[in-house]
Amino acid sequence: MPYSAPNLDEVTKAIIRAVAPQRVLDIGCGAGKYGEILRDMFPAVELIGVEVEKSYIERFKLDLIYDDVRLMSATDLVTTDIEAAYDLVIIGDCIEHLPKSAGLDLLNFLTYRCAYAMVVCPECYPQNSKDGVNSEAHISVWSERDFEWHDLWATTYVTNMMLFLLRGYLKYPLKLRDLVAGINELQLPLNNDSGKFIKNCQLELRANLRTEQVGENRVIYRHT
Repeated sequence: MPYSAPNLDEVTKAIIRAVAPQRVLDIGCGAGKYGEILRDMFPAVELIGVEVEKSYIERFKLDLIYDDVRLMSATDLVTTDIEAAYDLVIIGDCIEHLPKSAGLDLLNFLTYRCAYAMVVCPECYPQNSKDGVNSEAHISVWSERDFEWHDLWATTYVTNMMLFLLRGYLKYPLKLRDLVAGINELQLPLNNDSGKFIKNCQLELRANLRTEQVGENRVIYRHT
């Protein structure tokens, strides 16, 4: 299905609004949900979309939403997007369609090339091909355990949908800690698939910062 579950929409919108990106990479854009959200919030944003299914690009007129639509597998970004730099990368309902090793390689690659990366994906949700599209099959399982390698990230979940927000290595004026605090103050609703309220969003911050004593000062390495 080229559509993303709506459970975490209010949180993703709030994160996008807070980051206020100027250049965004949307991986697995499908029907263009995140592209439309971004275009509505920030009309001048530069949007790059990656979609592996040519029929989706034509069916959903993605070229009218994105400045650049790339017909390719997300796994190929590791060799074709070396010089890239993004304020925000979105991987919405996509990473579970990649082999686990390829997904981890992609996340490591993007950490060097973005300020923030947002991953939205399901857990415990079996899905095979849809309408003859093999790339719609779920082939890897993701949870918070798969992000422990990263030194600075945040997460929230509702029912079987999860959101992970990773702080990339590119400099950016907005600190993750401040972003998380601002989102949590909003008490955004998290709903199930039927739209029933489950709980208010509380992003959990996961930080593993490294400090060293330099003279009389403690210096923090890694972005905050």
